[in-house]
Amino acid sequence: MSTLVFADIAEEDASGASSIASTAQQMSISFGVAAAGLATVFFLPSSHSNPTEMIYGIHKALIALGILTVLSTIVFCGLNSGDGDGVSLHKVLHPAG
Repeated sequence: MSTLVFADIAEEDASGASSIASTAQQMSISFGVAAAGLATVFFLPSSHSNPTEMIYGIHKALIALGILTVLSTIVFCGLNSGDGDGVSLHKVLHPAG
């Protein structure tokens, strides 16, 4: 994913694109940690629960986060077959048409 940041960027703009990409990556990690914390709090029972209920709540939170991760792959459906050609180390032959 991070390689695609540079696919449509001119070489003179690569430094700025790298800074923006690094910032976006750090923000994504932060949002992921925050989402995991919120999901865990949402699915955990009251703080005076027994350990079995706590583990069950954490399992439900992990399943919800896994489903969210799978759903996030929908973003990649918008990619075309030649979107990474500019940063690829090999030539890709595209079918005519």
